[in-house]
Amino acid sequence: MVNVLLFGRLAEICGQSSFFFDMADTDTISEKLRNDFPELQQLSFAVAVNQILISRNTALKDGDEVALMPPYSGG
Repeated sequence: MVNVLLFGRLAEICGQSSFFFDMADTDTISEKLRNDFPELQQLSFAVAVNQILISRNTALKDGDEVALMPPYSGG
């Protein structure tokens, strides 16, 4: 199982701030969320695996933590 954390608007839309993703699921995490919550179709988000931001598909292993965050800006 992978622990998935949702932040900001993503958590609001999904009605939860976290869930567990079964590695046996045939969908990816983003496919599962976009299928379950069509409002997410138009949103982009940053992804971190084990607290490291990633920019491409990354193989996950049991026990990993994935954080999905809406775009952010700052200064």
